[in-house]
Amino acid sequence: MIKHTKKYNLNVPSWETLLENLNWSITNNKIVKHKCPGFLISHQAYKIKEVKPILKDLKLNDAHLYINLCKGDTMGRHWDGTDVYFWQVKGTSIWHFDTKKVTLKTGDLLYIPKKTWHGVEATEPRAGISMSIDYTE
Repeated sequence: MIKHTKKYNLNVPSWETLLENLNWSITNNKIVKHKCPGFLISHQAYKIKEVKPILKDLKLNDAHLYINLCKGDTMGRHWDGTDVYFWQVKGTSIWHFDTKKVTLKTGDLLYIPKKTWHGVEATEPRAGISMSIDYTE
């Protein structure tokens, strides 16, 4: 079952911290993906100071940073092969599921069970942290 926790944690990283994480990933030749214009993903969000206690609280070990510099689509409609927690750290996004729509604001946390179809729409510049268990370790 999808679970939305409003204002889960408002101790969010600054835009400067998020962009430093993205820059670190790029300059160190780490995985950085980009989709539509202005949408970037770094697989190194576990390094962000404010993310570490969230990972510990949720008993997770993997975190990816998602940044939209402008409003628009993100990954398109898809599902993930593992349970995912998404912490909205800047701006607002709308999550579209088969049976409902959820609006995330800064500090909100969303739990998405594995294989749940969803699509995400950024309504403004936004950033979020996707967290899960990395089974490849």
